[in-house]
Amino acid sequence: MKSGSKTRGEPFDRDRLLVVGRGFDGDNLVASLRTRYPDWTVASCDSFLSGIADLARRGAHAVLACIDPGLLQLDNAVAGLREAIGQEAKLVLCCRSETEPLAQRVLSSGADDYVLYPLKDDELDSALGYSRSIVVPDDRLSAVPAVSMEELTELGSVLASLGDRPMALIERIASLVRGALGARGATVVVQGAVATSGEASSRPVLSAPLTSASGVMGQLSVGECTEGPYGPGDAQKLLHYASVIGHVLEAASKQRQWRQLAVTDECSGLPNRRYLQEKLDEILAHAAAGHLHVTVLLFDVDDFKTYNDTYGHDAGDEILRGTGELFRKHCREQDIVARYGGDEFVVVFWDPEGPRVAGSKHPDCALGVLQRFTDALRSQEFPCLGTTGQGRLTISGGLATYPWDGHTRESLLKRADEALLAAKRAGKNRIFLIGEANGGGR
Repeated sequence: MKSGSKTRGEPFDRDRLLVVGRGFDGDNLVASLRTRYPDWTVASCDSFLSGIADLARRGAHAVLACIDPGLLQLDNAVAGLREAIGQEAKLVLCCRSETEPLAQRVLSSGADDYVLYPLKDDELDSALGYSRSIVVPDDRLSAVPAVSMEELTELGSVLASLGDRPMALIERIASLVRGALGARGATVVVQGAVATSGEASSRPVLSAPLTSASGVMGQLSVGECTEGPYGPGDAQKLLHYASVIGHVLEAASKQRQWRQLAVTDECSGLPNRRYLQEKLDEILAHAAAGHLHVTVLLFDVDDFKTYNDTYGHDAGDEILRGTGELFRKHCREQDIVARYGGDEFVVVFWDPEGPRVAGSKHPDCALGVLQRFTDALRSQEFPCLGTTGQGRLTISGGLATYPWDGHTRESLLKRADEALLAAKRAGKNRIFLIGEANGGGR
């Protein structure tokens, strides 16, 4: 086989555009395409037959085939081009308006699209799948394009919203870029998440990678400009926005990580006391506005100090982790299970939209969960306690419900603690509601 020949299955040339047929301005068409696509090698062939032969040797990223209405067996010629170029590359037909019906008819023979001559740049870009990605040397990054006060204000707003949920943040970024570039639409893609502001476009006009210290994390792209074509300054501005936004997104990710660490108990992996306090205040405000009920359970492991002293602190940590995981498993999705401190846990039972069953009593819902948990605890194995450890652990707890037992976080936790102490005095291994100190536990 001669050097440079192309075998079937060999990847096509991703930087080559082949023009087949010279019916439209001949060399002028090729010259204009070379100007339009400076990062592609633009070559030409006089006929479909020579084009098929050329593609068999070298391949191409895309083919622009000029339709000659006098060509016999045009369907077969288009099918031959498709066979030669393979299925990955673009095959676009070019015709004058009077032969448009012919182009439409032969599309089914293997072409992807057609364009009318004289060519419109944006239509040709779209048909060929050409995206004007911005790549400039690092030494040009010092020339920062001018930005308006509106852009600076919006960027400041984005920076202030780093703590928002990730999707909300990238939606704001898409809106910012769309306004800054005057685009009909802007799209931000970050690690599988996609947000679009304005018109969605599968073939962007300008695009740039979102990069940070850890590498490429996504892409920033814009569709057509609302006021004519983009200029070099717009391309440079998009690149700078991509650089800034990459660092913004990385900062937001780190902030979420630190926030998660700040509200997570290291031993049990559950939310910690700080998270509980913040979230319980939010839930109570929601309950006050919607006239809903909230039940708080405060419980601890009976005789936990004995286990710590007998089996060691590693065993104590295992008990705390296992107890927290088991309770979380038997809770409803919206309920909160948090480590309050030491061997104490707090569970918040609440319904964002009220009870699912009309007339249901909120404390009874909590007691149902407690029953399932205590049943499971009797069969739970704790390897740290040895072969006789199964079924040894018990808990005691106290329940307090908003609004009857308290209206604030502090008052509810205080009343639940009072019920817990009453349960301990009554012999442990039981849950007390407020007022049950003399009436027995559950």
